[in-house]
Amino acid sequence: MLLVTKHLAELCTLVIDDIYGELPSRIFAALLNRGRAGLPQLAQYTSLTPKQLRHGLAVLLQYDLLYFYVSGPDRSTVYEAKPAAAYNLLRTGKVLEMVDTLYGPDARDVMQSMFALGHTRIADLKEAYNAKIDKAAMADKNGTNGTSKCYANGDQAEGYTNGNTPHQDASQTSRNNAIRSLKHLNSVLCRLIHAEVVEVVTTASFKSFPDRQSEAREKVMTTYFPDGVRGAKKKDFETRMSEELYNLRDEPRKLKRTLQSNGGGLQKLRKLLNGDKSNGFHSDERDPPLDPKTVLRVNHEKCAVELRNSRLVQAAAAAIGETTAEVYGTLLRQLTDTIPRCHADPLIDIPGGEFSRARAINTSDIYDNLDPNLDVIAGIGKAAPDEIDIPSAERLQRHAKVEALAFGGEGGDEEDFDLDDEEYDFEGENYQPPPAPATASISNGSHKTNGATKGVKFDESATALPSPPSEEVRMQQMRQHLLLLCDNKLKFVRHCNHGTWTVDFEPLLKRLRESELDNAIERKSGRYALRLARILRDKGKLDEKTLPTMALMKKSDVQNKMLEMQMHGFVDMQEVPRDNNRSASRTLFLWFCDSPRSLDTLLDNAYKAMVRCLRIRDVYRRENKEVLTFVQRPDVKGREKEALEKKYFDKYQLYCDIEKKLMGQVMRLDSLVATLRDY
Repeated sequence: MLLVTKHLAELCTLVIDDIYGELPSRIFAALLNRGRAGLPQLAQYTSLTPKQLRHGLAVLLQYDLLYFYVSGPDRSTVYEAKPAAAYNLLRTGKVLEMVDTLYGPDARDVMQSMFALGHTRIADLKEAYNAKIDKAAMADKNGTNGTSKCYANGDQAEGYTNGNTPHQDASQTSRNNAIRSLKHLNSVLCRLIHAEVVEVVTTASFKSFPDRQSEAREKVMTTYFPDGVRGAKKKDFETRMSEELYNLRDEPRKLKRTLQSNGGGLQKLRKLLNGDKSNGFHSDERDPPLDPKTVLRVNHEKCAVELRNSRLVQAAAAAIGETTAEVYGTLLRQLTDTIPRCHADPLIDIPGGEFSRARAINTSDIYDNLDPNLDVIAGIGKAAPDEIDIPSAERLQRHAKVEALAFGGEGGDEEDFDLDDEEYDFEGENYQPPPAPATASISNGSHKTNGATKGVKFDESATALPSPPSEEVRMQQMRQHLLLLCDNKLKFVRHCNHGTWTVDFEPLLKRLRESELDNAIERKSGRYALRLARILRDKGKLDEKTLPTMALMKKSDVQNKMLEMQMHGFVDMQEVPRDNNRSASRTLFLWFCDSPRSLDTLLDNAYKAMVRCLRIRDVYRRENKEVLTFVQRPDVKGREKEALEKKYFDKYQLYCDIEKKLMGQVMRLDSLVATLRDY
């Protein structure tokens, strides 16, 4: 469950106020501060009339920002705020960009409509798109200037995304209709449902987890344990509870399984994931028609999985190189195809489910889904075959390694894992070294950016081959990128068994969170403070007399740095008296690094910084209220430069630049929040 701090509550309220207005944000703030409440309590908390409350609650429920539960003999309804859903409003742009990259501009257009409408029936969605299609067709027929054309054959203006022309602005782009027909809309919805980016809304979707748990407990007790739970029945009761909660959560995925049995959307989805975003009509006819009464909404949990993949690809690109990151992205898409959310719930996820064991992907499967236009030879150093330590590079790890001093201080028990590394059996994949000059992999565990190893020289002329490499050579080059990912200090990939690869997400994300914490320590207190923090994280609690010796620093410098880090919340001190006198001379002062608490502090500071950015933007909005009000007029949108005088247009441009910088900072902070909390 998401821990709501003061700054997170303020951030959620500001976001709702900015998008939906003051009335819904006022009700949402009351529910966050006071907890779940009914209409009489909300009227008392907010001083609003019942009519105003109903309007505000309707808006919040339409956009899935509230839970509600009907109970009691009088069938009274109580409401509860969803802070996670309110925060997800900040990520709308990232989700739309992700959908555009993976599934095409038509899917992005549908997702944008669903964000604007909230959860909606398919019939209402088709009705809205039917009006847009008719309007675009009429504009195309009349040749109206200033409106974007809807191309009947699916062709779009060459060189411009979504059919935009060079003179179209944002408002004209929003009017452009990427959906050509209702059959095309049905096909796009089938693809999004199959990808789980969109899910079906059920009655349980509006109930909080405690309410679901209480209903499941009552049902299990009535059905299986009418005489009560005693003794050996307790374990059976927990299993039944997990199954019931899992079925409730899995109910929105039934439509996906129905589409899978009919093959709807599957073929085109695979093409999109492989880089083919063509919008031909050949797949529109194959998708079964969806029930118009079905209610759909955006599935933010699956969107978080896709955004996590993007974050890991960015980390791989920064650590190794762009080409290796492309290979890594292909592996991640196949690994997370069946993963519905980032984190497993021990109370719900039953044994044998999606999170029970790590999924491994064969080398051939990765190669089959790799972009054929990707030059896998780029980004890897060249070395002679006798300079490559192949057994060291191709070491196997059947299980994930978890260090004894795991990040976070707990959960680092190695006894549950088989840590014996197995030397690579070359017969497992029928490995054949590539033709000389061989591609350098990892040598004795050393790592350099872009795959360079010690003593490896890059020859730019050698990378440009006169003819395309064969499939065998291309596959071996792709394997070198996977081995580079295995050898990196962050351990992006694990080479398990023969010819299979997997990603251990939990240890990997722990290392990424540790990296973010190190960056924060270095920014706040400098490199020497980072050295001290790493020593404490590795060794545990240390005496203030021992720490200078281990850090090779002066005692006064160590004391100053430790006090500075203690002020920022990165380290803390524990006093251990040697006797009952508790005098300073007979007391041990032990410094230690509490990483979970430091991460919580860093996360709350990120919320606080995001609130400040939004507050500053509101100040600039009030200062430029007259210009912004004039610009919002329909006859001015798209032609601001012609409609405004130069001094007012310069003022408007200055505001746009400031807003762009502030929102860019908010998005960067959101990436930090996602790494620390959601991924």
